Amino acid sequence: MKQMACKFCDCLFDAPAISHNEAAFCPMCKQKLIQRPKYSLQFCLSFAIASLFLFVLSNVFTFLAIDAQGQYHQMLLAEASFVFWQYDQVLLAILVLLVVLLIPLGLIISLIYILWPLLFQRKIAVGTCRLARIIFQLKNWSMVEVYLVAVLASLTKLTALASIEFGIGLWGYISFTICLSATLTNLDRHRFWRYLDKVKCHQNLKQQNQNT
Repeated sequence: MKQMACKFCDCLFDAPAISHNEAAFCPMCKQKLIQRPKYSLQFCLSFAIASLFLFVLSNVFTFLAIDAQGQYHQMLLAEASFVFWQYDQVLLAILVLLVVLLIPLGLIISLIYILWPLLFQRKIAVGTCRLARIIFQLKNWSMVEVYLVAVLASLTKLTALASIEFGIGLWGYISFTICLSATLTNLDRHRFWRYLDKVKCHQNLKQQNQNT
């Protein structure tokens, strides 16, 4: 039986096998460690596909339009990083590019790549294990919620200085943030690895039947 460590008190114990809609608690500190809602991976895939659509929407259409002192300027989401670069804030530009654009996009595409064949075709895509480990590591580095709060806080100050128009890109980004949060919330590490083991067993049995 596999062992797992409590993330609250580091207690090491045998990982329990739980069914849908059940939860496991640490035997030492009694904190909830595993919760297995039914269809969590299916919900994760659905929200990931919706997130991808909204990500494209928020990057194609205008994010903000600013009218100040007779000058009118429209801005796309990706331009935020470019503006920091223009003002020699290279580190900040790279950070915004990574945590706001590249890491969330990479997470979404990777999740769709490994979950779609796993759930619908009961097949394991090439590099699934390695990609899944990277996803679980990068999961905590997606900071789109923080960026959205910072943007909204800045807008409240800018409205006093200039006329601000909210573009379709901003509404798309707000929806994208909600969908991405729902995607990562439904991405259960233990559920994923157990489902992967189940598909591996299914593939092995199928291979044995074909050989006999």
